[in-house]
Formats: sequence, structure tokens, C-alpha cells
Amino acid sequence: MPPTDTERRLCEATARGDLQGQVAAVAGEDLYLVAPQPGQDPLPVYDDPVAGGTCLPVLTRGMLPPWQPQQFFDRVSVEELAQDWPNDKWRLAVNPGTPAAAYLTATPAHRTGWLQARAHFGVRPGGLLTTLAAGPLHGPPAQGLACGAPLAVHHSVPWNELGTLVLDHATDAQTLREQWSVTDPASWQERLEQLLGGHFLPAGTEAALRARQDGTSDEDGGAADGGMPELVTRYEERLRTDGLLPADGRVASVLALDLAHAVDLVRRGLSARLCAPPQAEEAVLRVGALAREAYDSWEGYAAGYTLGRLLAFDNGWFGAPYAETVHVHRVLTQDPASPWRGLAFG
Repeated sequence: MPPTDTERRLCEATARGDLQGQVAAVAGEDLYLVAPQPGQDPLPVYDDPVAGGTCLPVLTRGMLPPWQPQQFFDRVSVEELAQDWPNDKWRLAVNPGTPAAAYLTATPAHRTGWLQARAHFGVRPGGLLTTLAAGPLHGPPAQGLACGAPLAVHHSVPWNELGTLVLDHATDAQTLREQWSVTDPASWQERLEQLLGGHFLPAGTEAALRARQDGTSDEDGGAADGGMPELVTRYEERLRTDGLLPADGRVASVLALDLAHAVDLVRRGLSARLCAPPQAEEAVLRVGALAREAYDSWEGYAAGYTLGRLLAFDNGWFGAPYAETVHVHRVLTQDPASPWRGLAFG
């Protein structure tokens, strides 16, 4: 079974001898080139008996090998390859030696075709649900990873992958550094514990939500901190109007926002080699357990994440962050392939 739709399209094009279809299958996708180790040739070219000549190998996302501590990949596109191609006699070997292999001729005319395909199909957009066929699909590991599905959908990367990278090693390390001040294993662990503890949530809002949920708030919806913030009430009303909450639905907690970020932190920590798979797997299981303590369903978790993200990034404007958050919510609550539809919560 092809790992993702990209490999499926590539296999189908190859099976029918459709050379343009092979290019189309990868034109909008990220491709991955093995990063050279110190002292190695910067381009890992090799002689391929199938292609009958020299090839430059790249992998599609779903064909990346399991995590290895010293193996890294550079993210490239057919556009970049077409513009910087070093030898007209070489061929581009996509997933060589696998069932999803394709060997693309790389003459100047063919590379012009690559550029035309890229222009036609564009860059893979964000907001797509992707599932890795070989990744966890059931049980606690999948449940924990599904808690991070909103950010996976945002970047259009597989939601159920604890693997080699999220986007690429350099980008993932940069995101950890710039967004979370994470630069080493110790700061990664510290930030993870803070996210698991909900330390980045608006404390007064979270207290008011939980008090209301527990039935300990005042009749007017207030709590010991002075009442439910007006912005929460406005967002809940809008979410009901837009169908993201039932007519009588209310949000129990916004902890889902920190839990989703915790999964993302774990995945990027693997990519940046700040943690190893056993640590990552344990952290993901903790995320799932905490989600089940705070919520009783994926619908409740979805509402908590949505409100948390809106409070953090939209701030009452109902602007682009609102539209993006609503899109992700609808993808994950309505797509039949979504883990929030097919995966047990408890």
C-alpha cells in the first residue's frame, strides 16, 4: 500500500507509462535529498542499473526512512532541481529501488516541463489532511498523535508520524528556537513539561471555563476570577452560529491548544535531534492521557483547541486566523478519513 496519496499517484502514473503524470505527481510536493555527511560529495549521485546511467536520488515524503540520529535530509522542489540541475545526462531518480520509483529524464526540455508542471499545480497548500499508511492508526499512540492533528493539517504533513522530520531538519530546529526558545535537549524537555501542564494558557480564562464545567461558577456564568471573559462568550456564540459548537455547546477547557503544541514540539524535537523516539513516544502517550482527563470526546477537544487558538491568535478580530482555524476544525471533524472521526477518543 502506498504510504500517502503522493506515492499512490506516482505508482499509478508509472503503471500506465504516463511520464507527464509522474512529473505531475511530484510537481507540487516536497522532495527530500540526503544531506551529505562531512567529507562526502554534496550530491549523492550513483549509477542506477534500472535507469541505465547516473541518477540523483530524491524521496517523496512517505518514503522517508525511519528516524536515524545522524541521517538528515534537505527539502527541495522540482523547481529548484530544474533550475540548478548540474548535468543534462543525469536523471532524477524518485524513490529508487521501491515500488513507488520513477526515473525522470532531465534534459533542458524536460526540466522546462518540470517548471511548467510546478507552475500549473503550484505549491502544496496548507490545510490538507494526510495520513501515513504505515503510521499508528489505532490505540494510545494514535490517540496522542491525533491530539496534534490541527498543526499537522495546518502544514499538510501526516498527522500520525513520529519520524525523521516535520518539514525539514533546519526549518524544524529554527521553529523550535524562534517560537519556543528551544536549543538543546534540556530546554526541549522544560518546554514540553510546561505545555503538558498548560502553562501557556490564559489562567483566568481556563479557571472560568473549568469552574463553569464543574458547576461551581455563579449563575451568570462567572467564576472566582471575576467572571467569564466577554471574548469567550463572543467566540462561543460565533462558533454556534458557524456550526462548530452545538446550539447549547460550551467549551470545557482550552488545554487542547497546549496539548496540540506539545505534540508538535515532540515531532520537531525528533527532527532537530533533541530527543529520541522512546522519549517522543512516551510524551505522545502523556498527551493522550491528559486529553482524556480534560475532555470526553474529540468534539470537546476540537472545541477547546479552536477556542484556545482564537484567543491566542485572533483576539476578537474574526480575521484570517479565525478563517484558518475554522477550516482546520471542519477538516478534522467532517473528513471521513480524519482520526477525529474514525479513532476512539477514550
